[in-house]
Amino acid sequence: MIFISYNVSLEKECNIICNPKNDTKMKKILFLFALVTLSACQKNEPDLLLGKNASQRIAEANEQLKNTLSQAPNGWKMSYFPKKNSYGGFTFLMKFTTQGRVTMVSDYPNAATPQESSYQIQESQGPLLVFTTKNYIHNLLEPIAEERLYSGLEGEFQFAYMGKEGDKLKFRTQRKNTQQFVYLEPATASEWGNIQNLNTSLNAIDHTYYLKVTSSEGTEDYFVKPRLRLFSFVSMQNEEKVSKAGVIPTADGFAFEPALQIGGKNFSKITAVPGTSPQNYTATNGDVTIELKHFSDPTLEFESQGNRITNGENVFILFGGEDFKNSPYMSPDFFRDFFRIDDQRKFLTYELLFNTDGDGPLLRIGYLLPGGGTNQAYFAYKINYEIRDKKIYLSFIEEYPDVDEFYLDPANEDLLDLARERLTNFIALSSQGLYLWKTPTVILGPVSYIKSIAQPNYYFPALSM
Repeated sequence: MIFISYNVSLEKECNIICNPKNDTKMKKILFLFALVTLSACQKNEPDLLLGKNASQRIAEANEQLKNTLSQAPNGWKMSYFPKKNSYGGFTFLMKFTTQGRVTMVSDYPNAATPQESSYQIQESQGPLLVFTTKNYIHNLLEPIAEERLYSGLEGEFQFAYMGKEGDKLKFRTQRKNTQQFVYLEPATASEWGNIQNLNTSLNAIDHTYYLKVTSSEGTEDYFVKPRLRLFSFVSMQNEEKVSKAGVIPTADGFAFEPALQIGGKNFSKITAVPGTSPQNYTATNGDVTIELKHFSDPTLEFESQGNRITNGENVFILFGGEDFKNSPYMSPDFFRDFFRIDDQRKFLTYELLFNTDGDGPLLRIGYLLPGGGTNQAYFAYKINYEIRDKKIYLSFIEEYPDVDEFYLDPANEDLLDLARERLTNFIALSSQGLYLWKTPTVILGPVSYIKSIAQPNYYFPALSM
C-alpha cells in the first residue's frame, strides 16, 4: 500500500469536502487513489493467469511438448529441406523419451542404423526443441569439402514449437536466411523398415536417366543432372532451357520442393512405375506427362548428334585411365581390345583431332612414356571424316610423318606395329558410322558417348574440348 500526503490547509480541505460544487473533483481524486493503489498492489503480487504465474506456464508448456513427443508409438517423421532451391530434402525418423533421449535414423547416406542422443526442450519465446548432442540431423551442418560447402547443407538442430496442426507438430527454423516451417508427423513402423531403401532409390538416379516430357505440343527430352538432391533438367534440344527442383525420396517415388515447373505445368511428385527394372517414374498433370526413364543404351532412345563436332568442338580424347575404364559408357570389349597391351602396359589415349592447323584431321594414339611423368609418345594417321545422318565416318589417308622417336627405337617396334593395328581397327569401327551422343556428364568438359554401328559391342566415352 502507498500513502500519499498532501500539504494543504485544513480550511482548504474542508472547503473541498463540504462544498457540493466540488463533488466532481472529489470523485476524481478518489478514482486516482484507487488506480494508484491497484497498480501498486499488482506489482507486488505474483503474475497470475488462471492461478499460475509465467514460470509455471512455461514449465508446463515444455513438459506438455516433451510428453507429446514421447507418446507417439512409432515416433515422428520430419521431411526437411535445409535450404530450398539450393539442396534437396532429407527424411528423419525420431523416437523421444521423457528422459531427454532421442533415437534417430535418416535417409542421409550411412544413417539407417538407429543412433541415440540427447535433446532438450528449452525456452525462447516459447518451447524450443534442441538436439543437444550429435545425431544424424547434425550431418546437415558438416562441411562437404569436395563440393566446397564449408557450412555443409546449412541445416539446423534447434526448432521453435509453434503448436499443432491436425496430427502434426509445427516448428520454425531459427536462421533468418533459411527460415521456414517444418513439421513432425506421426511415423509408421514400415517407414522405419524402409528408410535405407529411400537413399538407395535416389542414388540410382544418375546420368543413365533422362526426363521425357510429352504434351499436346509433342515430346521433349531432358538431361538429368542430380547434385545434393537438387535435380536440374536440361533440354537436349536447347541447353539454355533448364528446370530445377529439390527432391526427397518417398516410399513410392520422389517429391519435389518447390514443385517442378516443366512443360507449362507444376509437379509436386513423381511415382514409380510398377514392374520396371531399373525403376522408371511417371506423373501427369492435365495434358502433360513426365517420365523419368532409365536407358541402358542411348542409341535406342536418342538420335545421333555427330553434327555437333562442327560447332567448335574439335577434339575428342578417349582416356584409358581407371575413371573412364569404370564408366558405364566404356564397354569392356573396347577397353580390352583398344587400350590393353598386356598385364602391365596399355595405351592411354585415342584422339580425334578435327582442327590441326593445316595438317588436316588426325587420328592418333598415345602411350605413356616410362619414367613416371605425363608425357606420351604419339603415333597418328591422317584421315578424312564425313558427317552423314548425324553419324561420323572415318577413312585412312596416310601415316602422319612426324613420328615420336620412342616409336623409332627398334626396342619399341612391337608397340609401333600394335599402334598401327589399333588405329586401323578404330577406323574400321566407323564403316557404318560412329553414333555420338552428348551426355549430361561433365569432366573438365562435356563427355560424349560414342558407339560403333557396325560392331555395337564397342562403345566408349569421349571428352570434348
